Amino acid sequence: MARTPADIPLVHTLYAAYAAWHDILLKFPKAERYSLGETISRRLLETIELILGAASTADAAEKLKHLREASAKLDTLKLLVRLAKDCRCLPNQHYLDMESRLHEAGKMIGGWLKSIG
Repeated sequence: MARTPADIPLVHTLYAAYAAWHDILLKFPKAERYSLGETISRRLLETIELILGAASTADAAEKLKHLREASAKLDTLKLLVRLAKDCRCLPNQHYLDMESRLHEAGKMIGGWLKSIG
């Protein structure tokens, strides 16, 4: 049976991160839910989309482009999640959970980038 892009472990990691973020966002302060909270949600979804794009192409240059863009979005996500914690929108335990998930995704993207060259 052929693997689909959705079978890639990185996709599962980001999927789980988004699911966890969705639960956190429901408890986000109303004043920040539709600005900072929504921005984090969008970036997570865009990162998943880029990873699926990288997984779906056989062209190494295109794959590299998608992965580099996903890596940059992930760096932005890490910063935004830390900002949410520092603005007291996110309890420390939720911050640590999200940071761990994003760090794991970053390691996976980095490994994939190295394997391409």
